[in-house]
Amino acid sequence: MFNTVNLEMSLKPFKKTDDEYIRNVCRNLFEQWRPLLKNRETVSVMLWTADGSEILDYAGNQNDKFEWCCYIGTANRELIGKDDDPDCSLHSKKHYYMDNPPVMTYGILKKIVSTLKEEGKRAFPNSIIRVGETFDIGPEFAKSDFKYKRHPEISSGTKLDAFGFVDATALLNGDDHYYAAYPNGITQNTPFGTFFGKQANIFLKDMGFDYLWLSNGLGFSSEPWSVTGKVFDGKNFYPEKLEKTQRNVFDFWHLFRKECPDFPLETRGTNNSVGIDYATDGVPLYDIYNAGFNITPPPNSPWAALNDNFGLEIMGHMTRICELPSNGFMFRYYIHDPWWLNSPWYDRYNGNAHDIYLPMAITRVDAEGKVQSAETLNILSIDNSYGNMPDNCVNEPLPHLLKAEKDIADDIAPLVWVYPMREFTTAHSEEALYEMYFGDKYISEAINNGFPLNCVVSTDIFLKTSLDLYKKSILISPIPQTQEVRQRLIDFEIKGGRVIYYGSKKAAQNSGITENFVDFSSCPSAIREKLAEFGYSIKFECKSDGVKPNALTISRVENSLSFSVYSPNLTTDTLLKFPLGAPILTGTDTEIRDGYAVYRFGICEHKECRVFVKQKSGVITLKEAAPVSCNYHRKLKLGGLDNATVYIFPESNGNVALGDAKWLEDRISGIIPLKKVEDDKNGVYFMIENLSGTYTVLFPNRH
Repeated sequence: MFNTVNLEMSLKPFKKTDDEYIRNVCRNLFEQWRPLLKNRETVSVMLWTADGSEILDYAGNQNDKFEWCCYIGTANRELIGKDDDPDCSLHSKKHYYMDNPPVMTYGILKKIVSTLKEEGKRAFPNSIIRVGETFDIGPEFAKSDFKYKRHPEISSGTKLDAFGFVDATALLNGDDHYYAAYPNGITQNTPFGTFFGKQANIFLKDMGFDYLWLSNGLGFSSEPWSVTGKVFDGKNFYPEKLEKTQRNVFDFWHLFRKECPDFPLETRGTNNSVGIDYATDGVPLYDIYNAGFNITPPPNSPWAALNDNFGLEIMGHMTRICELPSNGFMFRYYIHDPWWLNSPWYDRYNGNAHDIYLPMAITRVDAEGKVQSAETLNILSIDNSYGNMPDNCVNEPLPHLLKAEKDIADDIAPLVWVYPMREFTTAHSEEALYEMYFGDKYISEAINNGFPLNCVVSTDIFLKTSLDLYKKSILISPIPQTQEVRQRLIDFEIKGGRVIYYGSKKAAQNSGITENFVDFSSCPSAIREKLAEFGYSIKFECKSDGVKPNALTISRVENSLSFSVYSPNLTTDTLLKFPLGAPILTGTDTEIRDGYAVYRFGICEHKECRVFVKQKSGVITLKEAAPVSCNYHRKLKLGGLDNATVYIFPESNGNVALGDAKWLEDRISGIIPLKKVEDDKNGVYFMIENLSGTYTVLFPNRH
């Protein structure tokens, strides 16, 4: 259940800046999103005011004008009119988003913030209403003299359109400019974290903001989109550089927090994982999380999904939430892009909800051994590149967001990733850097190739929690970094638990692992194929070379399996056979081929599975039927059985019955007795053998 919903928006909807216009915009956004916002503990609006340079430049005068995000295309490029070379790349030129966009002053911004709070409280009087400010490291959103003229020395990171990204560890050159925190100018070699912290503390208070969002990896890496960095050049790792890079990254947070101690910080993070960030840029995420900096963990990367890389999105997110610096974590969803003329709901996802259901299936095991899903939802963004807020881009994805929330997991998933955040981000050997870098990349590609991994537990939590928690799961582990973790996994296997290890052959040999091991230099499908040894066989029949297999997640919800699927190509067949037979997804017609259920999924599918069938061939149908009975609250019609063994999973702590053809006629008799099974590896279910024909699965009311 989402405790907090954050609506992200630029200033573009404020096409006029008189009080009435500002108020109408604020009122409209809360009414548009009312079905999502009602009954939430906290409702926030996060403003993409500019690129953060409005904080760096702030001189304390509310009459001062500031550059803001009034452009389409890279804001620090040359400005051209709409009719001048209209087909040019937005990375080459920029356009105003409207004719004669309004001038923004700090006073107007303060008015927008206060009006958002007033209208938010009017619409949702029982919710906490917050407004947040943003800081981005790049050149995209607003023109920045500070970053690219006055202090280009801070923008030494990855380049976008020839402009560098801000390196949070940079030192500032001196200047004599007037700033709110530095009225006499900046002293030579002032750490960026110190300057930014002082300016932010004054600016946020003066404008009435409640929190600050650090975008695109600020505080983590100056190479947020790159898989190389200060420790890895693409060929070689340099562990001797780790100590300095770790210290510099950590120092940014310490310096910032010394000057801006109280405002909560929310973070976007990089596009990569904990292991990749550490192996390339020495990002000590475990230490940052545990230093009391009052930050939230980075959410799922929206960039990865936009680029059809759900493996990177899912894998990266799991690595960053296995441990937490606070109580919860965030799911972030991209509906509009207010800068780059795309609205992903339509032109990236084609009106399909796969980037809702797949990342919303991501869970972690917490220190109490409970499964935890996202508790915060961010919507990026509620306005498009022209500053419009179309109702259709609220009404169409909203039911999927609410359904994904309703279907959050309540039990540990069939596959659990045992991830060593602490060990990875405190390692100093070249061998460890190699294992974490290529191991994370391997898991990303495996997920892109149909490996259904979407639940994670840190090694520290794994060591503290009962092994019985994982008896229905297969544990997926890199070669253990410590003997303590290795022994814990061995103990799990001795108790009948199932583990698949991955890593380099050398690391496996050094740890004495010879069974259930996948070399990460092998093809990404190898680890998925390894699942078949434990009864989970997932195959794909692609109709042409070069077609990517489907990506899927599998969660446990109300004692069922919940499948979420993304199909890059609609001609691909997915073949599934699990330990109890072919999974029969509710609401489908399924061909059984050599014991496999064969599905040709749409682009996005989100389906429940409560029925498994062992049958050699045929076509199985499982559809919802109207209850039409005071005794049963739900019925499923199951047809096409041919001398089949059927396994049915009841709802949690519930029962299930099976009606035959006679029951279908008189609704009184014809109930077939089922055998109840409590299976350590599969859970609680009912079974019956030698069934042929059509039956009704009955879920009794609970009195």
